Amino acid sequence: LGEEEEVDEEEKEKGERMVSSMARSAPDIVTYNTLLNIAARAGRPETAEGILDGMIEKSSGDGGGVKPDVVSFNTVLSAWAKSKNPKGKLRTEQILLRMQEMYENGDTSVRPDRASLTTVITAITSAARSDASAPIKAERIVDRMEANDELSLRPDVVTYTSLIKCWNESGRPRAADRAEEIIKSLHQRYDDGHSECKPDTLVYNVAMDALAKSDAPNTGERAEALLNRMQDHYYAGDADLAPTTQSFSTAIQAWARSNNPHGATKAEKLLRTMHELEESGDGNVSPNTIAYSTCILAWRNSRRGDAGERADVLLEKMEGYQEKGLTDLKPNAIAYTNAMEAWISSRQSNSLEKVEAILERMIERSKRECEYSESGYSDSAPTTTTFNVVMKAIQNSSHPTKHLKAEQLLNRMKQLYEDGESRIKPNIRTYNIFFSACAMAEGNSENRQAAFSLVVNALIELQDSNHLLPDAYTWPAVWKACQNLLDVKKDFAWINRIFELTIKSGSVNELLFNNMRGFLPPQYLQKKLKTKEDVHQLTVHDLPPEWTCNVKIRRKRKGNRKSHPPRQTNAFQNARSKAQTK
Repeated sequence: LGEEEEVDEEEKEKGERMVSSMARSAPDIVTYNTLLNIAARAGRPETAEGILDGMIEKSSGDGGGVKPDVVSFNTVLSAWAKSKNPKGKLRTEQILLRMQEMYENGDTSVRPDRASLTTVITAITSAARSDASAPIKAERIVDRMEANDELSLRPDVVTYTSLIKCWNESGRPRAADRAEEIIKSLHQRYDDGHSECKPDTLVYNVAMDALAKSDAPNTGERAEALLNRMQDHYYAGDADLAPTTQSFSTAIQAWARSNNPHGATKAEKLLRTMHELEESGDGNVSPNTIAYSTCILAWRNSRRGDAGERADVLLEKMEGYQEKGLTDLKPNAIAYTNAMEAWISSRQSNSLEKVEAILERMIERSKRECEYSESGYSDSAPTTTTFNVVMKAIQNSSHPTKHLKAEQLLNRMKQLYEDGESRIKPNIRTYNIFFSACAMAEGNSENRQAAFSLVVNALIELQDSNHLLPDAYTWPAVWKACQNLLDVKKDFAWINRIFELTIKSGSVNELLFNNMRGFLPPQYLQKKLKTKEDVHQLTVHDLPPEWTCNVKIRRKRKGNRKSHPPRQTNAFQNARSKAQTK
């Protein structure tokens, strides 16, 4: 079968024995279904379907052979549904149709059953992000299943769980509401005698996940209400609804993203409940790194003045647990980075100092972890994202020479990367934040000129780079630096050079054009555009196409959009600056 990465050695040997036995004796349906299962678990849906096609072909007419049954088809359906192949959704629908046709032609052994239809819903779910109609298609399948009188074709709790996942993956606004409705419907159907619809922990966790990822109102309260309902059923004797660590972590995430002013407090309360349950001997719930990191995220999103302090307390607890050997509670890079963001959002006078202190703790602790780790890897080591957050803290600080602080951090990143720290490679976001930090430099004219010189130097680095290209945020940040640091009359040579680089990059969109138009003299733009019209009456559609060739702009006609394909060559790189620092 080739690259069967997810098949263990025992199954590989079993497959080889099966193939060998097929060469010596006639295989039966168990043999074929075993081979189909091996191919499916190896992530080879094409191989599985090829085996199925061979079975159908050899068993047709008087050719003998082994006829596939519903298990054979369901195995191939599952292989396609779980694959990342973009053809998966289409193939499952076609295979289901083939099953139906064979059944209608008299082959009762391949009649689609509940597993067949649920697997097709799973395949539809995999395409839900690109297909807005996916949940509607899944709902239609469930409706037909509900209308069936046969138990083997009626939807069960697994089917409804897949339906909630489909809504969740679609990102549609109604996903959270529909998840709650399905939970309510499951309880009702179970009370009406449909034992296959008995709710379990998984379907509740998936429903809470839909709430946690939704922008709907009151998602924190609604997720916790589901969690409380689980606990009520569990304490009443329903072991199938025992809340787990994932249940609590998902409810914490819902509070973290709820935009509720009390969300962080509610999240931390759930975290304390997890500790209480663990101490009481409940083996289903145990706080872990994810729960703590999500709780820190809740403080980050709270934007409260004490957010940094509260996040730091949780972070220090995690470090303390790690010192005691509780590795399930050790902080990782996400926890540290969320704590940094919490300090930034708290807007305290010492936020930058606290963020820098967290960075040094990360570096020191990760070094120690690497020394004692056989793999030499630490998941608490800082990454590019971590350093970008520190750069953001510099940008938002009131430090008098923030441009110099930003330069020091950028140089440190480059040095660490050159020294072999591959996870700390400056990316375009690093430079964008760096430009913004320099743009906010204060002080006298000399100080602002020094900050702009750093912007120019960084631009030259980008030009010389083989892997970094400006994005939609780069040039607006550079022009913000021009506007804040330069005098439109005294520093016109610099401004003109930046203008030439900008238009040659083909990156002038609506926002950037408005920024340039608000800063540059109207006569200058009129000359560049070769027009006498009022530049404030012009739109991005009036610009030369080479100015906008690498951005998407809206068509003038309502409802239509126009996009230009990106150039095959790096226009920005080709327009290498000849500017020298002052």
